[in-house]
Amino acid sequence: SQKGDTILSMHVTGKLSGTLATIQTAAQELKEEYRIFPFDSGAGSAAVGFMCREARLLDRAGKTPEQILKRLEKIRSRLTVIFTLDTLEFAYLSGRINAFQSALSSLLKVKPIVILKDGLLEMADRVRTRQKALEQVLQTVRERIGNRPANVAIVHAADPQAARQMLERIRNLLNIKESIITDLSIPVAANLGPGTIGIVAYPVDEEEEE
Repeated sequence: SQKGDTILSMHVTGKLSGTLATIQTAAQELKEEYRIFPFDSGAGSAAVGFMCREARLLDRAGKTPEQILKRLEKIRSRLTVIFTLDTLEFAYLSGRINAFQSALSSLLKVKPIVILKDGLLEMADRVRTRQKALEQVLQTVRERIGNRPANVAIVHAADPQAARQMLERIRNLLNIKESIITDLSIPVAANLGPGTIGIVAYPVDEEEEE
């Protein structure tokens, strides 16, 4: 980069990572040399990937940083990020949930469902079997997206077969514009545990794609 350059940096939700705060501080220190726009994705994983691609396409189309940020904010507000964990053990060890929730879920042999809300992971529900958990994840996304065209990512921790099956299932439920399968990042996978599988999705307005 050169002095005077404009930089848009995309980051994992600031509520789960300290990187954003560091970049915001750096942006202030370097404001005389660069125009830096740190953006809190409010999520992570595939959501950041979708946003980075969108920002690049808008930049190539000649949009200003302010226009790009406005579009990214709209995507962020529409995001659905939902997971089912095979166990709460890893989330408990990472400090993401308390001991009571972990013990209760282990005792009942239930499968937790976690949703990203306002940049934080929240326990949405617990169901008795893996199959029911997967069904609830699919139906939750279906209810939120409806029939609108959507971009969808299936994210997983060491379970590519389940991810492929999930993608086939959701193709029958949603009007998918683009879809990908991707691994969860190592830090997220370590916190949620192997066998975690989820969906990242957001509706796409046709006029925005023109």
